[in-house]
Amino acid sequence: MFFFTLLAIYPSFFVLFLSFFAHGKGANISVALPNLSNFIAVWKDPNFGKILSQTLFYAGGATILHILLGFTFALLLNILPLNPFFIRTMRTVFLIPWAITPTVVAILFRLILHPQVGPIAIFLKSMGSPIMFGPLGQPAYALLSVTLTNVWMFTPFYMLMILSALQAIDPGLYEAAVVDGASGSQQVFFITIPMIRNTLLTLGMFDFVSTAAYFDLTWIMTQGGPVRTSEIVPTWVYRTAFQSFEFGKASAIGLILFLISVTVSIIVLRALDKE
Repeated sequence: MFFFTLLAIYPSFFVLFLSFFAHGKGANISVALPNLSNFIAVWKDPNFGKILSQTLFYAGGATILHILLGFTFALLLNILPLNPFFIRTMRTVFLIPWAITPTVVAILFRLILHPQVGPIAIFLKSMGSPIMFGPLGQPAYALLSVTLTNVWMFTPFYMLMILSALQAIDPGLYEAAVVDGASGSQQVFFITIPMIRNTLLTLGMFDFVSTAAYFDLTWIMTQGGPVRTSEIVPTWVYRTAFQSFEFGKASAIGLILFLISVTVSIIVLRALDKE
C-alpha cells in the first residue's frame, strides 16, 4: 500500500493539482486559485483536434488489429489438428516480439524502414525501382507505420490470452453443434465468440487504455514527426512538460486522456453488466 500510494495515488493527485493550480513556464511557474485556464489553453491549441484524432486512430486501430489477429491465430492453434510439440513451439515463437524491449523494437523498425540502409529500401533499389521507400519520413504513412509496429509487438500477448479462453470452452458444446449440423463458421459465430465475449471486451478495454497512453514506440521511432503527423497525446504531454516546461498545461492534457480512457472503460463495463 505504501508503494502504491507513493507511485500511483500521489502522482495522480499531483497531476490533478498542477492542471488546476499551476500556471507559467519553467522557473516562472506559479500557483493560483483553481481555474480552467490550462484546459482552455489545451482546447485553443491549434493541434488539439489533430493530435486527439491521431491518438484515437493509433489506439483504436491497434486495438482492433490486436484482437482480430490474436483471435485468428488463437483459433487456428486451437482447432487445427496440430502436433502438441508444434503448438508449444509456436507459442514460444509468437511470444518473441512481445518479449523484446520496446526500445529495441522501435530501433529495429527504424532500421528496417530506413530509406537508405533498410533492407526493404535496399531490395527496391537492387530491383531498379524508382520508389523512395521511407514511411517514417512521409506524413501520410508515419502514424500507420508506428501503429503496425505496435501491432507486431503486442499481438502475441492478446493471442495467448484469447487462446486460454478458447481452451476453457466446454468441447461438448461443439460436439452438440456438429450433431445439429452446424458448420465451422456457425460454430465460431454462435458458440466461440459468445462464450469468450466478456474476455474480448475486457481485453479490448485494457488494450485501448494502455495503447492510448503508450509513449515508447512513437517517441523513439518518429518523435511525433514529420510535421507532427504521428504526434499522439503521450508524446504531446512529454513535449509540453519537458521541452516547453508548461507543467500545468501538460497535466491538463494528461487529465483529458485519463477522462477519455475512463469513458471507454465505463462503456465496456456497462456492456459486461448487460451480459
